[in-house]
Amino acid sequence: MNTHEVPLRERVRAQLLELISEMDLTVNTRLLSEGQLAAKFQVSRSTIRTVLSDLEVEGKVIRRQGSGTYVNSQAIQVNTTLYPRIDLREIVARNGYSARSEVLSVRQIPAGRQSLLFNCGPTHQLQEIRSLYYADEFPCMYCIDCIRDGRITEDQWRTPELATQSIYEFLKEAGNIHVKWDMMRLRAATSGEVPELAVYFEVPVGKIRPFILLEITNYDDKNNPVLCGNIYVDTERIKLNLVRDLGQLS
Repeated sequence: MNTHEVPLRERVRAQLLELISEMDLTVNTRLLSEGQLAAKFQVSRSTIRTVLSDLEVEGKVIRRQGSGTYVNSQAIQVNTTLYPRIDLREIVARNGYSARSEVLSVRQIPAGRQSLLFNCGPTHQLQEIRSLYYADEFPCMYCIDCIRDGRITEDQWRTPELATQSIYEFLKEAGNIHVKWDMMRLRAATSGEVPELAVYFEVPVGKIRPFILLEITNYDDKNNPVLCGNIYVDTERIKLNLVRDLGQLS
């Protein structure tokens, strides 16, 4: 793992989950103390405490006052994903439509808050790509993606082949970027929060339309973040299924 590219909190989380994966949970589910974990990973106890709190919220560990932190041996094996690393066109196709995409704009922007993710300064330039996906001829998803500037040119983003090509194939061919896994967060959004949604989806004046927002970060095989994006999904046309892999529990 490239520790210079992965934010500290995510790096420690990955190390802790790796440690848990090596434990024999049939014999012992108790983790090392916060102090021992801090020494093992060479970080502060506050960082360990933050990561353990994150895992506790996810149900992966159980913290018992005066006793310690224990691994939830059942929850730690449950993977909850929504179409893992699947191309957006395939999501459209699974809903029974023909799919295509259109790049609306490509521009350079300062990293700002994304600097923590990409491990760069807030004034470092990122490339922002805004695009629209269609189900048949109807807009169904609006995407705002960010990538480190210089890896792919604007002309490459605007190539006609991208309209029907998998984004993962495109990243591999155009920028030698190999996406291996992604992290996704879901929340509700509305056209009132993002004015351009009202334009692209023809929301009547004075009306508010709900969307599902997918906040996705794509990582390469070294766990470096390579692309992050916000995807606004029109649920009137696209139905999202939550897929839970429980195979390891059977």
